Amino acid sequence: MTRKMELGAPSLTGKDTNELAAREFDGAVFPLAVTITNHMPRDIALPEVDGLFLRHCAGREGVCKSVVLKSAEQLQRLASSVGQIAELNGYARALTIETAGEIKKPVASATPAVSEPPESPPPIPAPKKPRSGAAKASAE
Repeated sequence: MTRKMELGAPSLTGKDTNELAAREFDGAVFPLAVTITNHMPRDIALPEVDGLFLRHCAGREGVCKSVVLKSAEQLQRLASSVGQIAELNGYARALTIETAGEIKKPVASATPAVSEPPESPPPIPAPKKPRSGAAKASAE
């Protein structure tokens, strides 16, 4: 199922960004592959998503990027930050987040895996004894 949300200034859209993110992505399986598109007339850096940088909407490249969101909490932080930026700058349409597909988590095996006991570490060799003074003198 494709999920999509458009984030903007809550005072202009009438929608709280955190509530919108919670409602639109309710039940989503994380990690989640999404495509983020910048609609603002400015470049934006989003450290909530591993330093994501998007170019302004008039640019030809770098306006849209695919990323993986690790958790619902990361999505909430992203939505909150974008909502604040949009509110401060008066952008009714700031960013679109759309699913690219849910990443399947590996399914646990029905039979438990039997593991071998760990090997014991190799014995530590005994330190070499220093020669006594008399043995050194006779060796010279």
